[in-house]
Amino acid sequence: MNTQHTPGPWRYARGNGSPTTGEHMIAGATPGYLAEVRDVGSGSVVANARLIAAAPELLEALIVITDESVCIKSAVVERARAAIAKARGET
Repeated sequence: MNTQHTPGPWRYARGNGSPTTGEHMIAGATPGYLAEVRDVGSGSVVANARLIAAAPELLEALIVITDESVCIKSAVVERARAAIAKARGET
């Protein structure tokens, strides 16, 4: 896999809300932040941040499912492949 995104694990980090650091941040393994998650009134900002932080693990799980599983229904595998393509920017 030719990974171009910041490798995981990512984590949700509650910041201090300063002018340079937001309140809901996504951090990687190295110092600094990958992203700030803002509340735009469409769901829980904390839940959104946790979902984003899980992205590397979710992508890896989908890759394993689509590469190694023969017992999963083909519709499920196709949904997993579509999610992988979206994560890789292939859609």
